[in-house]
Amino acid sequence: MNVRSTMKVPKYRWFLWAAFLAAALFFVFQMRFLPGGFKPAAPKGFELLDSLMRLIRNDYLEERDPVQTAEGAYRGLVNSLDPLSAYLSKDLTAEYLARTGRETDPGVVILKRYASFPQVVSVIEGSPAEKIGIKIGDLLTAIKGRNSLSMSLAETKLLLEGTDEQLVKIRVLRGNETLDLDVPRALLFPKPFTFVRTAGKPAILRIHRFAPSLVDSDLRQEVLPALKNSKTALVVDLRNCQDGDLEEARKFVNLFVKAADAGHFENRGGVKQAIACPAEPELGTLPLAVWVNAGTAGPAEFAAGVLQEVRKVKVVGFPTPGLVGRTEFFSLKDESAILLTSGVFSLPSGRKLWDEGLRPDVSLPVDKLDEKSYLEKTIPLLPKL
Repeated sequence: MNVRSTMKVPKYRWFLWAAFLAAALFFVFQMRFLPGGFKPAAPKGFELLDSLMRLIRNDYLEERDPVQTAEGAYRGLVNSLDPLSAYLSKDLTAEYLARTGRETDPGVVILKRYASFPQVVSVIEGSPAEKIGIKIGDLLTAIKGRNSLSMSLAETKLLLEGTDEQLVKIRVLRGNETLDLDVPRALLFPKPFTFVRTAGKPAILRIHRFAPSLVDSDLRQEVLPALKNSKTALVVDLRNCQDGDLEEARKFVNLFVKAADAGHFENRGGVKQAIACPAEPELGTLPLAVWVNAGTAGPAEFAAGVLQEVRKVKVVGFPTPGLVGRTEFFSLKDESAILLTSGVFSLPSGRKLWDEGLRPDVSLPVDKLDEKSYLEKTIPLLPKL
């Protein structure tokens, strides 16, 4: 007797099949209306999906929540595109839109690529993460009880961040050891920059995020007056800077260099959008060096790359991850959303920063990334004033 032919298929599984297929169709329909979105030519593109759903309906071990299953399909479809593209659920979309730049976090700087766990590439000095013993190279295999393997970089960061100092539950894989930790969050950098001047050393301007007010408000009021006509050199510290606005990074670069061609973003179809820094640079003659590490990403990579190539500034540190891309935000009808990469950046020479990252002029090993080591390598590069 054929057992399968005499078994009744539970109504719940029929519902799962219908819900999942409807969800996939809904997502494809949404994509048709995004700029550059694909337009399926024929319904036969769903044959594989239909086969998959039939197997789940008839042969899968247990019944699953169809909403969660459909959301998993969305996540996999978008998150696998590249490190910056992301599917955000309704709850995460609300958190993404509510960001102010003053979020609390444990103090770990992570990189995340699809089908790999988020990896700690830096730990902020004095942060809760450092105090609890999180180390460079640790893998975060779960955040708030959720497996992180299929998460996007954006989703991972949103789950780690908050608006309070409540504990974040994370699971850390370190070699063969697994640690379950409750890590506090803290507001580590109330301002988007830190400026320090010490006698006998170059001044250090550390950018924490390229906030929209950084150049025209914060730096012009608090930093530029101290640097103009001063007999000092400056270090622009972009270590662990991942967040902010690309336009603000362009304005920041324009403080140090004037360039009709500072590089370009390449959009879909090979269309290139040139980037210029047309204003007269207020700090154009200031001796300068730049610090980077594996946590230098996005707008900070852009700034470091342009200063290195156009102004010939020496860059010291560790190679960067190559995440200089423009993303666009698209709301979906169920209040979820997607982030899609719409352009990637190359320097005037044609050297891509996207995916390839920035190579420092003076490299430091991963076990020598403290400020003392950076200063030892930087001071010989700067003129004695």
